[in-house]
Amino acid sequence: IDHNTQTPNNVIKPKVEVYYFHFTVRCPTCHAVEDNSKGALTALYPEKVKTGEYAFKGVNLDDAASKSIAKKLEVGGQTLLVVCDDKQIDLTSKVFLYAQDPIKIKAEIKKAVERVLTR
Repeated sequence: IDHNTQTPNNVIKPKVEVYYFHFTVRCPTCHAVEDNSKGALTALYPEKVKTGEYAFKGVNLDDAASKSIAKKLEVGGQTLLVVCDDKQIDLTSKVFLYAQDPIKIKAEIKKAVERVLTR
């Protein structure tokens, strides 16, 4: 698959997607995990995020619209996943451990992105 080709509507499909699954009711730690993870992806790969090649997606599991992606990625609760094609890395336990430490979250996201891109 050539990820550089554009789809007919000229939207580039993201090559790397970071999903943060959560529920409507959220604690400060949950918000910190989302904010620091999104910030890490943007700080690490500003050009790829700007072009849409890398994307961060917050997904509320209480929304009916999120059911299909949650089922596809086999997610049932709060989860942070780094996904590329059929490869995915679950960073949930690490990012919750480091919720208040953006530097450690950034390091974990960088390692995960490099791993999903490795064939």
